[in-house]
This record gives sequence, C-alpha cells and structure tokens, in this order.
Amino acid sequence: MDTQTEFDAQENSASEQNQIAAMLEKILDLQNKNSRQLVQSLRENVNFQNQVRQGMQRELETLKEQQRGEQLTPILKAIATVYVEYKKILADEAVPRRTRRTLSLLFDELEDILAEYDAEVFTSEVGEARRPLLTKIVNTVMTGDKNLHNTIAKSRRPGVIRNGRPLYREFVDVYVFDASAGGKKSEAVRSE
Repeated sequence: MDTQTEFDAQENSASEQNQIAAMLEKILDLQNKNSRQLVQSLRENVNFQNQVRQGMQRELETLKEQQRGEQLTPILKAIATVYVEYKKILADEAVPRRTRRTLSLLFDELEDILAEYDAEVFTSEVGEARRPLLTKIVNTVMTGDKNLHNTIAKSRRPGVIRNGRPLYREFVDVYVFDASAGGKKSEAVRSE
C-alpha cells in the first residue's frame, strides 16, 4: 500500500473517531439532560403525591368527625338546652292538663333524640361528689360536716352529657364546710 492511501486511511479513521467521539458526547449530553428531567419529574411526582395524601388525610378526618357525629354537637347542645330549660313547665299547675300531656310527649321525643346520639340526661344525687366540668354551682349551703364539703346539696336542673363531655351543665347547690357552722343546721348562701 502506498503512503498516501495509508495516510488517507488514518485520516478517515481519525475523522471517524472524532465523529464517534462527537456522537458519544452528544449522547452523554442527552443522557444528562434526560437524567435531570427524570429527577425533576420524580420530585414533582413526590410533591404531587404528598399534596394528594394531605388532601385525602383532611377528607378522612372530616369523614371521621362526621362518623363520630361531631357535626351534630351544636344541634345536640341546642336540643339539650331546650329540653332542660323548658321541661320545668311540666311542673307548673297553671298549664292545662292536656297541654302538659302534649309537652310531656315532646320532651320524651327530645330525650329519645339525645339518647339516639349517645347523650344522656343526668341528675346528681344529694351527697354525691360534685363534678366541676359537668355542674354549675347556683347556691352554696354552709355545713359543719367536713365530709359534705363540695358535695351536692340539691340538683336544681338536670345536665346532659355526651361521651363524657357536657352538652348542658347541671345546676346544683353545693355544701361548703364552715367550722363556725358547727352543729348548726345547714343554711343556704347565694353564690355565682
């Protein structure tokens, strides 16, 4: 082979190698670009998944509240208030017998509605320890007996509770120890 042909072959070989190197560099650039786009897409996908998960969590919490009946609490409080505040009308002798009977049925229905949603009407017994979160003191009754201190002297209005929380606090009179009362009869004193 002559040197010219050899030289041309080497030149062609060098040219092909340059082309291959250029193509490899181009492929490497494209691969890097694809890798960056893939990383960006993965980040966006993770962010989107987090947003969806957070939205679903909020919806789940809302549904759980609804399932527990929490959205009914304001309505149940209103029913409890009407029940307790107006049930005393039944004891009024001025109300005609027929009206009292109708009102009695109404209050039975209100009590059934409360019971259906796990609310119960309660009345503390005399001498029972006062439950501060469920009761409101109307009067205090002085007593010389230390054992009666902070116990129920009288229940004035019933209370309504649901899942251990008050919908309507019971109105009570409470015994308060007073050493000077000694053996004297207990006497009521207005408070709150």
